[in-house]
Amino acid sequence: MKKILVIFTGGTIGSTISNGSINVDTSSNYRLIEKFYQNSQVSVEFETLQSLNILSENCIPADWSKLLQTLKSKNPENKNPENYDGVVITHGTDTLAYTAAVIGYVFAGINIPVVLTASNYALDHPESNGARNFAGSVEFICTSNIPGVFAVFEDEKGKSKVYLATRLTEADPFNDQFSSFGGIDLGYLEKGVLIENKSVYNPAMDALMMPKNLPVIHPAVLDHTVFDHDILAIRPYPGLNYKFFDFEKHRPRAIVHKLYHSATACVRDGNVSLPGFIDYCAKKDIDFYLTSFKNFDDDFYVTTRKLLGSDIIPLQNISFEAAVAKLWLAYNSDIRNPEDFMKKNIYYEYLVKSSQERLQF
Repeated sequence: MKKILVIFTGGTIGSTISNGSINVDTSSNYRLIEKFYQNSQVSVEFETLQSLNILSENCIPADWSKLLQTLKSKNPENKNPENYDGVVITHGTDTLAYTAAVIGYVFAGINIPVVLTASNYALDHPESNGARNFAGSVEFICTSNIPGVFAVFEDEKGKSKVYLATRLTEADPFNDQFSSFGGIDLGYLEKGVLIENKSVYNPAMDALMMPKNLPVIHPAVLDHTVFDHDILAIRPYPGLNYKFFDFEKHRPRAIVHKLYHSATACVRDGNVSLPGFIDYCAKKDIDFYLTSFKNFDDDFYVTTRKLLGSDIIPLQNISFEAAVAKLWLAYNSDIRNPEDFMKKNIYYEYLVKSSQERLQF
């Protein structure tokens, strides 16, 4: 019989509906397990922990610290995740992609499956997929035994998708569906068995299955990461006025700025100039990262060339969510060179052909 540790953090999957309002309710956690036993034939024993109990839109990096401590066996019951066949973490949908990426980086070398899952609606809603997502996560652990960090979530067609933790992107606000960076999922579950999405951009299954022979915690991460150094993440939009960012009294340690899909942004003179804002940040000694670059051998727009000629650190083929989570770690851990850390492929966050895949722990 498989033994699985379930870590509850709240979110919609741990919520109930009362008088038209949705809020966290610890009783939902145990109804989730009851529903599993009622509807699944898989033989499994659960042990549980409540790491957090919040709606995920209220999640901040300090909460990641609490969750990481729980996964580092520093929980009230001293439960070591590696004494189990796998771990399921229930989480809210809004910030799932960011939490998944953080755990993916820190536990890149774990030798059991860790699966994050969530729900589109509270469990007592007739259209909720939470119980099915939880069941899929458990079945994935029991049938695949693939070490690493993943997310499981049912799509709009009822297919249970499996994602690499550092490639999950935010859910679509209309249909509440997740996707993988680059549109390439790891695979899907069919009768609890992983059907691999064979792509040159996915790691080979042999590579995933291979024991990492590494400490559970990434050596670059401090034992007590508290995320007390701020970073700033910015998305572009027409008319973004950089004069609203005034760092005279308080400044972030680093900034990650997403570009448009073609690796461009506004370079016109005045308050809307990204190069002008980059120069301002350089004078404030703020490290500045840009995402959305693809192939540096391609032709670039003249606007992109102007950005590349400024004081920036370009990041190629990584999602905005994965870059944001990684930046929090890079500037809040015992990492001597954050730039090198940001550029290393820690846990498949960089989308490169599998023949070129090189994890750098």
